[in-house]
Amino acid sequence: MRRVPWIVLGVLAAGLGLGLAGFLAPYADLLPGCAFKRATGIACATCGLTRSVLALGQGRWSEALHWYPALALLAAGAPLAALWDLRRAWRGDPYPALPASRALRFGVWLLLAGIWALQVARGI
Repeated sequence: MRRVPWIVLGVLAAGLGLGLAGFLAPYADLLPGCAFKRATGIACATCGLTRSVLALGQGRWSEALHWYPALALLAAGAPLAALWDLRRAWRGDPYPALPASRALRFGVWLLLAGIWALQVARGI
């Protein structure tokens, strides 16, 4: 059975998207902004994400890290994930099962809540 490197395909699609974002960055002022922040005055959980994508598309990693740290770290780790996925597909190995740990799921939610708290505290 042939194994499809889905992570590699996702990384390539994200790379193309970032390239497009870099090309469209001069038109970023036309974007409407965060409706949640406009309505409540508080940054939403993804405030800064668009600006981070635009900065990554232009190769400005420090600015991307400022606007949304999790995205910049995820983008930095994407090549390693792609290499792992290519190796997995080449060997014909299946994807490992996702962990069913309640603590891990809770940790992910805490991470997301922490990112949101950071965005609110910084006033982004």
